[in-house]
Amino acid sequence: MTSNIHPSHDPAELGELERSILAIVWRRAEVTADQVREELGRPLKDSTIRTVLRRLEEKGYLKHSVEERTFV
Repeated sequence: MTSNIHPSHDPAELGELERSILAIVWRRAEVTADQVREELGRPLKDSTIRTVLRRLEEKGYLKHSVEERTFV
């Protein structure tokens, strides 16, 4: 996932987990769901991370690309 933030977006309106994930994406520029999960250091399932990333994309904060069947 990569950052796709617009001036109208306010990360303060997001939940704590969403903000934590955005901070990782902003720091790394490109990241996979597995990399986010590892860096968070919290006992979360892969599906939870993917769901949050998808919701952040729907809200316009992120965008993804596909590299060899992996969402980045």
